[in-house]
Amino acid sequence: MNGVGIDTVRAFERIEEAKQRVGRAFVPGAAARPGDIASGTAPQRTLDPLSVAAPEGARFVVRLRDGSDAYTFDGGFSLRDGALVDRNGDAVLGYARPGAPLQPLHIDAVDRALHEVRNVRIDADGALRYEREIFNPRDGRTERESVLAGRVALARFPAGSRLRAVDARIERAPEGVTAHLGTPGERGFAALTPHARARSGISIDASLTRLQDAYLQLEALLAAHKAQGSVAKTTMDLLK
Repeated sequence: MNGVGIDTVRAFERIEEAKQRVGRAFVPGAAARPGDIASGTAPQRTLDPLSVAAPEGARFVVRLRDGSDAYTFDGGFSLRDGALVDRNGDAVLGYARPGAPLQPLHIDAVDRALHEVRNVRIDADGALRYEREIFNPRDGRTERESVLAGRVALARFPAGSRLRAVDARIERAPEGVTAHLGTPGERGFAALTPHARARSGISIDASLTRLQDAYLQLEALLAAHKAQGSVAKTTMDLLK
């Protein structure tokens, strides 16, 4: 392949890379990668009681379908068959009680089977709570009580750690690096922001500017190639 062809291929590669950056910039909770320009945009408020934003520098812990643990800034959670899951349907990890091992969080199976679960939410301290209805046989009245299903775990990595991307939202720990785990409001972790959705950690404006620059570079390259071709044609005509 000649120099002209190599230059053109590289120009299209730069455009494709810039397009991918723009796409990730619009993904809620997307993590900035090397070469991206990070954004410090505040979380977006939402009415969803299961949506929470992690404190700065902390990530949520999820368990992927292959059984491995991974990490995400995106706290847009939901319940699926009683289990707390992320947008990909992967289990969100936490602690069912103090001193318990890290495990997937879920609401009580009996309560769910009896359709007694009400007002499920995640609080600032990471508590996954809901209300269940109980029957008081003494007065025949139905009452509601608050139930703590567990607390969402947070992870933090040493400064400079480069996590390995699984997709735009999910990352794996670097080789040989262990995450510092805890819960919101404890062990050096700040509280969550309830009723909030994390924005992308990548600057949208900067990503769009880079895409525009990549297209302008391609246009300049094509114009130079066209001009070079015109000069060559003129030279050949003069030699005839």
